[in-house]
Amino acid sequence: MTPVEQNFINGFMRAKDASAFLALGESTFWRWVKDGRLPQGTRLSARATVWKVADLEAFIEQQTARQEQGGLQ
Repeated sequence: MTPVEQNFINGFMRAKDASAFLALGESTFWRWVKDGRLPQGTRLSARATVWKVADLEAFIEQQTARQEQGGLQ
């Protein structure tokens, strides 16, 4: 099992894995967090932040619903 798969099973992802999960570049991922489009995540230390997989999946569901309603934001 890869580290990414293990993080997914544990329910948390670091920024690199979360950005890959969302098919975003890391800089876009961080910009969207800063802009409030993505959740802030949970800070574990000064250099480590994690995101709940459930929160990322909810973001995908919201984007899918918006697209089905006729527009992305």
